[in-house]
Amino acid sequence: MEERKDIFKQLITFLGITIFISTGVFIWMFNDGEDNVAVILLMMCTPGIAAIITSLVHKDKISNYGWKPGKIKFLIYAYLFPLAVSIIAYGTAWFLGLTEFTTNQVVNYKWAKMLGFELPVPFIVGVLSKMTLGFLLTCLPVLGEEIGWSGFLTPKLLKIFSVPVTSLIVGLFWSVWHFPAIFGGFYGQGTPLWVALSGFTLVITGYSFIRTMLIEKSRSLWTGVVLHASGNIILMGMFWEMTVHKGFAAYIVSETGILTGIVCLISALIFIRIQSRKEICS
Repeated sequence: MEERKDIFKQLITFLGITIFISTGVFIWMFNDGEDNVAVILLMMCTPGIAAIITSLVHKDKISNYGWKPGKIKFLIYAYLFPLAVSIIAYGTAWFLGLTEFTTNQVVNYKWAKMLGFELPVPFIVGVLSKMTLGFLLTCLPVLGEEIGWSGFLTPKLLKIFSVPVTSLIVGLFWSVWHFPAIFGGFYGQGTPLWVALSGFTLVITGYSFIRTMLIEKSRSLWTGVVLHASGNIILMGMFWEMTVHKGFAAYIVSETGILTGIVCLISALIFIRIQSRKEICS
C-alpha cells in the first residue's frame, strides 16, 4: 500500500513537471520557434527531463529505468512493428487506388548521399539508407522522450495496473501531449483537426500497447526507443514520402491517417493476444 501511494505521488509529480515544461516549450514554438532545432529537441526531451527530476525529488533510482537492452528479439519486434503496419496500411491504400505510390523522394534521400552514394540511387538503396542510417540518427533525440515514457511512466504504471490499462493511460497522455503541436499545424499534413486528432491518437495508442507489452517482457526502455524511432522513420517518414500528397491521402495514411491508425491499433491488439497465448501455453 505504501509503495502504491509513493508511485501515485511520483506519477503526479511527473505529469505536473511534463505539463509545466511543455507549456513553456509550446509557447516558444508558437512564437516563431517551429524551425528552431533547439526548441524541437527540448520538446522531445521534456518527458525525460521530467522523469529525471521526479526521480531526484522522490529519491528514486534512475538506474531502474531499464538501461540494459534485454533480449534482442524484443528489439526486433519493436523495429519491425511500424514496418508491418506501414506495409498493410499504405499497401492497402495504394492497391485500392486511394493514394498513389511514388519513388521520387526515396531515390534522392540525403541518407544515401551521406553514405557516399550519388543521387538518384536505386530505390532499394534509398530505402535501406533511411531504414539504417536514418533510424540510428533518430534514436538519439527519441531517447530523450522515451526516458520519460518507457523508462519511467510505463514501468511505474505497470506496478499498479494491467498491460491494457497502462497502455491506454500512456497512449492517451502521449497523444494529448502532442495535441498543441497538431493545433499549431506542426502535425496533421493539413487535414481537419477531427481527422488529425483521431488518426494520431489511434496510431499513438497502438504504439503504446506494443511498447507496454515489450517493456513488460524485456524490462528495457530501449524497446520503446527502437519502436518510436522506427515509427518516425518508417511509418511517419518513408512510407508517407512514397505516397503522392494529393486528394485525401493525408486523411487515409501518414502519422494522422485514419486507416494507419486503425491498422496500428488492431495490429497491436493482435500482437498482445498472441504474446499472451504464448505465455499460457508455455
